[in-house]
Amino acid sequence: MRPVLHLLSVVLVLPGFALAAAFIILGRAIATDSLLGVFGQLLADALWLVPWGLLASCAAVLLIALAGIFTRTRWLAGLCVAFLGIGSTVVLLMNSNLSWDELPFVSLGLASSGIGLWFAFTEHPRAQHATSAA
Repeated sequence: MRPVLHLLSVVLVLPGFALAAAFIILGRAIATDSLLGVFGQLLADALWLVPWGLLASCAAVLLIALAGIFTRTRWLAGLCVAFLGIGSTVVLLMNSNLSWDELPFVSLGLASSGIGLWFAFTEHPRAQHATSAA
């Protein structure tokens, strides 16, 4: 049941992470202050994202999902999901005026962060040694 819960937390963090990445990419493009600069920055980001960024992101998400299946690495995978969820939630809150439209993305990120932190604290080897010694 715990591996399924971990995979659910990974799936829940993805929409907020994608929206936060889009905010960051668009924020960098808009900071150029000209229409030609916006197009140039978006093209430069797209040229980097297609061969490397998307491949690395997919590999990282797959690695986090696979690490949550195994008992020994589930706490680390949960911690990674928590960091992704908290980071994407912070980016979303900093770049928007928290209206009802963004609430699903923020709540999904917070829910996946809660699940990830729960795994990080309950599955950590030191926490298991402390409960077995008591």
